[in-house]
Amino acid sequence: MKKSALLCAVAMLLTAAFAQTPRGGATATSPKSISGFWELHFDSQNVPPAALTAQAAAEDPAVQYKHDMNEIRWCHFFGVPHVMQSSPIDILQNVNGKEIVITTSLRNPGRHIYTDGRGHVNPDTFDSASNGHSIGHWEGDTLIVDTIGFSNEGPTQIPGGGRRTPDSHLVERYRLMNGGNQLSVTFTWEDPKIFAKPHTYEFRYYPAPKGTEAREFDCNASDEARAKYLLGAPGK
Repeated sequence: MKKSALLCAVAMLLTAAFAQTPRGGATATSPKSISGFWELHFDSQNVPPAALTAQAAAEDPAVQYKHDMNEIRWCHFFGVPHVMQSSPIDILQNVNGKEIVITTSLRNPGRHIYTDGRGHVNPDTFDSASNGHSIGHWEGDTLIVDTIGFSNEGPTQIPGGGRRTPDSHLVERYRLMNGGNQLSVTFTWEDPKIFAKPHTYEFRYYPAPKGTEAREFDCNASDEARAKYLLGAPGK
């Protein structure tokens, strides 16, 4: 098969595999369709302070900041939760109900949420990742996403306090609101070393304007000016 024909075949398969909304806007076609571009506004984040364990509360914030900036400086994958703070996010929902993929402009592979009824992979054979391993199911009009298998790669700070560790467990709840004009996502983190009780916060995303397209930003770890800006003191 010629290369051009092969590329056309791949494109047709991808189009059939995922429910695409018009690029820009998140016009969901049913209560269980959350496909589209979604963006954060100034009033999108409701993040209370996390209840931390004594051990986590005693950690030096400067150490966390240095870790995160160093991970960004060396172009490591951002992972969860930081990809969900990107704007816009692009949600692609498989038409046969087997998978949902979330992509952003950040340096990060897509988040694959498996909704075909499978369980989590065996941790003895799964290589931990900054995105973790996510499975999901629908309860009425709410998508429940369960994620484990995190690594320490990338920025690990969690909104409200605390950080992601290999022992972290995240449960997300996705629900359309206001006739599909908002997407509410609640995040609940559990980690016995970090949180004294489960830490929950909410983001509300809005449909991105029509014409919004996927963007991609290059990351050059050899750029000395970029490294100086990320790791140096402000204004220097």
